[in-house]
Amino acid sequence: MIITHSGRFHADEVFAVAMILMIEEHEVIRTRDEEKIKTADIVLDVGAEYNPETLRFDHHQNSFTRAREDGTPFATAGLVWEFYGKRILADKGLKGDYEQAFAQRWVDSKIISDVDAVDNGVFSQDPRPSISLVIAMMNEPSDEPERQAIAFKNAVELTTGILKNFIKAAIKEAENVVELEAYAETVGDDGVLVMDKNVPFKDFIRNHPKIKRVVYPRAEDQFGVFCNGNENHLPERFRGLRTEELNAASGLTDTIFCHKSGFMAVALSLESVLFLARSE
Repeated sequence: MIITHSGRFHADEVFAVAMILMIEEHEVIRTRDEEKIKTADIVLDVGAEYNPETLRFDHHQNSFTRAREDGTPFATAGLVWEFYGKRILADKGLKGDYEQAFAQRWVDSKIISDVDAVDNGVFSQDPRPSISLVIAMMNEPSDEPERQAIAFKNAVELTTGILKNFIKAAIKEAENVVELEAYAETVGDDGVLVMDKNVPFKDFIRNHPKIKRVVYPRAEDQFGVFCNGNENHLPERFRGLRTEELNAASGLTDTIFCHKSGFMAVALSLESVLFLARSE
């Protein structure tokens, strides 16, 4: 039996419930009754206790001070993902301790840490749209417990679908991380990484500032250059140009286009995209 608090629900306990139900079957009860809380197998976001050994995952008590390395405080979603994430990823077919740890960090950085930050008031002065706001707006505006129970169930179902997609993406990234790290070792002194196949790399290179631009095959007859961060975008003289105009600006003969922001460009030959990638 999982117990979480009654009343308005929030994204952090909704995500936590969805995570656990992915791998275990539980009845979910929403209450603040302390005696009932004591009987639960798992307690989420209520009970004023954090003890993963007894599956108690509350973060509201003054004694709880845990935060990530970047300072983002933990809430229930992050605590449950930290505890169950590796098991969930293994259940979804991801093998290898290194790959699982990478995927677990990836999901946390992409969505869970943001849920935790909102729940802890980090963005209280920043009314931006977020998954936390979406979940909050699913609360039933009336005082009818039955309708609120339905709203909570719907929120868990929505969150489960979102989590599944994030986990699929994380697994895809993790399955390529060892190969990408091998590629990263080959980056040139000019910061250009040349890849001989199109392995998903865009998230990976964000954590490797030494890699300024990546050259890679886009299709059988196209090659691309992708820039790692605004500071590494292609020169102004190439931006927004296509075919003949880009050929004239670059001195090449087989270019296709350069995005108007300069973050990527495409040509027909490896030699041409290498030239674009090495241009300043």
